[in-house]
Amino acid sequence: MMEDGRPRFWIPWYDRWNMVLPIVFVAAVAWLAFQPRSRVPEPPSPPVRPLSPVTLEAPASGARLRMDRMGEVEGRAERGTTVVLFYSQAPSLERRELSRMQVGSDGRYRFRLAGFPVGGFVFQVVAYSPDGRSGGSPPVDVWVVDPRSPGRRSP
Repeated sequence: MMEDGRPRFWIPWYDRWNMVLPIVFVAAVAWLAFQPRSRVPEPPSPPVRPLSPVTLEAPASGARLRMDRMGEVEGRAERGTTVVLFYSQAPSLERRELSRMQVGSDGRYRFRLAGFPVGGFVFQVVAYSPDGRSGGSPPVDVWVVDPRSPGRRSP
């Protein structure tokens, strides 16, 4: 097995270059490990249909509402959605939930207002669909007035 004091290997030149095969093997494994893998493309997800616009038709922005008969907040939203009426009192910007309801098949909603003190208020309606989409109406500024106070005209 020994010839000229050197071990004999199955490749004649391996005894001189005994690290060539392990280095080539490690390099080949590393090269294969970092090759990009072919992936099967995923089918594109269907586009999400946006929620139809939410409108707040009454009261109009800038309206003066009487304390004793404030009226209603009404408008349109996509049928089957849940609409939530939010309000904030000026000068605070903290938005609070006032009421919520399910929109019927006609696409209309109506909230009855009552019990607001004199002052400025901002109303906004936000619709939430069962599949997680949402959309809001533009905010509406209104003034609640006391018809009995002197110097104030009732609308």
